[in-house]
Amino acid sequence: MMYIRQRKETKPIEVSEDFPSPKEDVKLEKKLPSGCASGRFWKILSSAVGGTVALCIGLLTSVYLATLHENDLWFSNIKKYLEPVYFYIYTLFGLQAVYVTALYITSWLLSGTWLSGLLAALWYVTNRIDTTRVEFTIPLRENWALPFFAIQIAAITYFLRPNLQPLSERLTLLAIFVSTFLFSLTWQFNQFMMLLQALVLFILDSLDMLPAMKATWLYGIQISCLLLVCMLQFFNSMILGSLLISFNLSVLIVRKLQKNLKTGSFLTRIWKLLLHLLLVFCLTLFLNNIIKKVLNLKSDEHIFKFLKAKFGFGATRDFDANLYLCEEAFGLLPLNTFQRLSETLLFYAYMFVLVVTVVTASVVAFHNLSDSTSLKSMDQTRKRAVDLKPEAAYNLIHTILFGVLALSTMRMKYLWTSHMCVFASFGLCSSEVWELLLRLVHLCNPKRIWVLRYLVPVLTLLYLCYKSWPGVMDELSELKEFYDPDTVELMTWINSNTPRKAVFAGSMQLLAGVKLCTGRTLTNHPHYEDKSLRERTQAVYQIYAKRSPEEVHALLRSFGTDFVILEDSICYERRHHRGCRLRDLLDVANGHEMDGPGESDPDLRPADHPRFCEEIKRNLPSYAAHFTRVFQNKTFHVYKLSRNK
Repeated sequence: MMYIRQRKETKPIEVSEDFPSPKEDVKLEKKLPSGCASGRFWKILSSAVGGTVALCIGLLTSVYLATLHENDLWFSNIKKYLEPVYFYIYTLFGLQAVYVTALYITSWLLSGTWLSGLLAALWYVTNRIDTTRVEFTIPLRENWALPFFAIQIAAITYFLRPNLQPLSERLTLLAIFVSTFLFSLTWQFNQFMMLLQALVLFILDSLDMLPAMKATWLYGIQISCLLLVCMLQFFNSMILGSLLISFNLSVLIVRKLQKNLKTGSFLTRIWKLLLHLLLVFCLTLFLNNIIKKVLNLKSDEHIFKFLKAKFGFGATRDFDANLYLCEEAFGLLPLNTFQRLSETLLFYAYMFVLVVTVVTASVVAFHNLSDSTSLKSMDQTRKRAVDLKPEAAYNLIHTILFGVLALSTMRMKYLWTSHMCVFASFGLCSSEVWELLLRLVHLCNPKRIWVLRYLVPVLTLLYLCYKSWPGVMDELSELKEFYDPDTVELMTWINSNTPRKAVFAGSMQLLAGVKLCTGRTLTNHPHYEDKSLRERTQAVYQIYAKRSPEEVHALLRSFGTDFVILEDSICYERRHHRGCRLRDLLDVANGHEMDGPGESDPDLRPADHPRFCEEIKRNLPSYAAHFTRVFQNKTFHVYKLSRNK
């Protein structure tokens, strides 16, 4: 809610019919009996229509994405060792309905009209290349998590509204807790996303743009949810050593210790705020280091090595960190992303709304810091300046921080682009945004605000339908077929020719498919946030390094391996450049020189043995004594390990 009022010695300026002056309140009270019933009826009707549209658009999106998946892979025609995964697949597509509905509701809550939610949902669908990966990469944990994250954002948006009834506030807190818990339970990067959320709360609380008590509730929910997830994940040590827990505890402690933080002149408050930031930052690092040393936690050290190398603070030879560094998904966001988002007008609308709300938030923050009486009621202090609703302020800082994250790491763009749809649609349908702009050009009146509030979104919707409808029809009519006979042959062979309790070793990506399709036991699970599992994965990956057959056999047998699967696509990889191929990462981690033309670091030495995945195919006696080839095709080679005493 943004409106302008002059200081008390002048007569208040009426800004819209939604916010009448106190004198008009008396007149309105006299008119309520005659118009109250009619107004309540239209409000109920609008809510019913908006809710129905939300459910319909969510279900249609789910069916649309499921249809595209079927058309692309002809999944229903794949052999019957795959039928049990239908429940898994349809659950995920069902969650997409929940996801879109949550985005719709968030935009509706911010703007006050369900037309905003419809625009947000349509933008999400028409920009699906950049808003979701569910149709072509179903098994990702983020596809389970992001719908709950969207529910959490919607619940926080409602929770931050002023003057909530006690029952509504308690029910909203329950919704925030449940959605935060489910989000944390289903995604390995949960603590980093919630750390950004905690930073949003910290910024707004420090600038008096958010009720301190509500921020405290949200800090507590984050901590309690992470601790609960830690217990359910068999005391996952990475959670206990997370920066989020240390940061939230530090904020709560420093707030208690630092008195009168929000009083004084502008310069005084700036110095107090800087001191507050320094204390929170130092205490966060101190607590985090103490927790990790006491509990001997090293689960997330590879992430900090990755961040250090990514932002140019020193190279690393750490195998796990380099796996992230060499993946395109963890690189910078490509510039052509903005070109695609601009074709649907999303990026233009987003930047327009972002500029307006950033300017508004800056004015509000300046007035809050300048006001020496800011310790008083927030309502009293805000009457003097351009105002920004707490829920709008939260979503503003949220979209900025997650935008920075997306720009630095492409894989995280799906957190930003989906919220971009919400934020852009909210601004186009917001009476406060249009009111502020019209006041700047001295053309403000309620009729013009109403016209722009509805005309611009409707024209945008019509443009999206006109531009996207032919493409949607073409996609729905285009039929393709999944074709990977080598993988199908491998899975069929495993089901038919190996014991149910056989243990398989191989790459993380392939073993996930082996587990899903055959149910066999794996040596290394792709849960890469556990230090022991990372070490085990690196040990198994020595099948692609320059190691002797005896060494590889001993490593694999130490994990109980019966069969090992070698992939030519990894052994002879060409997708990555020299230095980023998996075999290169292993060579460097082992202290060996890399293959191919180019220089290696001077301290790297030639290996004593040839590359295992290449040499084993020659079937030399030293290899045949430990490994027997039992299956091969153009892509895969399966070897059975001998059980030497």
